[in-house]
Amino acid sequence: MKKPMKRFLLLITGVVMLGLVSSCKEEGPHKDDIVRFSAVINSTPTVPKATSSAQGTGVFEYNKTTRDLKYNITFQNLTPTSVTINNPSPAWEAGPILYTLAENPTGQVQGTIKLKTAMEEAVLIAGTLYVNMPTAQNIYGEIRGQIVADKID
Repeated sequence: MKKPMKRFLLLITGVVMLGLVSSCKEEGPHKDDIVRFSAVINSTPTVPKATSSAQGTGVFEYNKTTRDLKYNITFQNLTPTSVTINNPSPAWEAGPILYTLAENPTGQVQGTIKLKTAMEEAVLIAGTLYVNMPTAQNIYGEIRGQIVADKID
C-alpha cells in the first residue's frame, strides 16, 4: 500500500474514532446542577434492628450551585422524637447526625437545608446519607431510608 493511502486511512480512522468518543454521552447525578433523590423509609435497614409497621417516603431536590437540599418527608404509624439526616461509614452502619430536620414531628416534614461542605455533597450524591426516625422505644432509629439519586431518563 502506498504511503498516501495509509495516511488517508489513518486519518479516516481517527475521524471515526473521534466521532464515536464525542458521541458518548456521560449521564448521572454528578453532571446536572439539580439532582433529585428519594428514600423508602421503613424498619428493614435499621441499625440496630428494629421491627415496626411504620413506613415513610422522602423526596429530595439538591441544587449543586447553591448547595440547597429541599426535602419533603412523609410517614405514618410512628411518633418519632426527631427526623434526621445521618452519614454512616460504611453505608450499612449507624452514623452520626449531620442535620436534624425536625423535633417531635407529626406526619410530614418539609423544608430546605444548606449543605456545608463539598464532602457532604459527595456523600449525598454517592447515596450514603440516610433519613433516620428514632422513637422513645428505638432511640437509634425505628425506621430509616437511604437517600438515593433518582434514575436519569
